[in-house]
Amino acid sequence: MFLTFDVEPDAPPYQSSSYRGVEEGLPWILHFLEELDVKATFFVTGTVAERYPDLVEEIVERGHELGSHGLDHSRLDKMSREEALDNIVESLRILRSFYPVRSFRAPNLQLPEDLVPRLAENGVVVDSSIAAYKPGHPKAPVWVNGVLRVPATVTSSTIRLPARLARRMTLPESRSFHVLFYHPWEFTRVKRRPLYRPDVWARTGGYARRMLEEVIRLALDRGLRFELVGNAPRLCG
Repeated sequence: MFLTFDVEPDAPPYQSSSYRGVEEGLPWILHFLEELDVKATFFVTGTVAERYPDLVEEIVERGHELGSHGLDHSRLDKMSREEALDNIVESLRILRSFYPVRSFRAPNLQLPEDLVPRLAENGVVVDSSIAAYKPGHPKAPVWVNGVLRVPATVTSSTIRLPARLARRMTLPESRSFHVLFYHPWEFTRVKRRPLYRPDVWARTGGYARRMLEEVIRLALDRGLRFELVGNAPRLCG
């Protein structure tokens, strides 16, 4: 089982100039995981790493994995392939000054297929830019052009559903392979505004924090073990 967080500006594109998630949500996450001795993979944008180097260093110092979430959370499928590759390479350059990054997740889980071999050329071994809950996406890890593609298995806002449903969907009894992913901004209170989709603001802040604590404790009670995404090639074959 893998626990992952996408560390980015708040609720992009709605609040992309705000960083409350990094400043308030991320320290809370790190403290909570330390309390339970749980390790996670943090996919961080290059610009967040440049803006908050102390927090990125803390992620690494606490034994978590650092992965790339692109340079600035721009959609890679909305730019030319040359621009997208430059974006990825620059993010890796920045993040590798903190950690030997080998894992990647594209913003919005949107990575053009022809960029997968380019990830391998740049030392990326694992990509988690696909979603098992989307039609046509793999439901389990699959090797593609030298990169192990590890799908996220539930969308992040699942943690903010009503409690019973959140528990059942986030930790299904039958699933042996599972990748959870969240955003630090979800654990701060996002204001409801007319242009925001409900899944952006609904039950953010305290409710999301309580549910994450409950889900992680429930997983540990069931004897589940959290692994780093970078270890997926060894664990998944």
